[in-house]
Amino acid sequence: MKSVGIKVLKDNLSKYLKLVRGGETILVTDRNEVIAEIRQPARHLPGGGSRLATFLDEEARRGSVVRAKPGATSSFSKLRSLPRPRVPIDLQSLLDETRAD
Repeated sequence: MKSVGIKVLKDNLSKYLKLVRGGETILVTDRNEVIAEIRQPARHLPGGGSRLATFLDEEARRGSVVRAKPGATSSFSKLRSLPRPRVPIDLQSLLDETRAD
């Protein structure tokens, strides 16, 4: 993330827009106070996309979440391949035993 004053930005606008095109975020300052942020627009799916995807994209941009890579398999898919137990399991008693430890 780069920071630039208004006058310098104005004098070198094409240079800073090229940086933004390359994925850089530019903070615009006025007397050392950040007043604006220039960045690439959020990516939207054709047809508007889902609100959840838009929200997650924005949070990923802020750095509060990390999006999974496309095609990555989750650990939940591995659980489906595990064999089912042959005897019924009493979850309450398992929880009680775990909490007793």
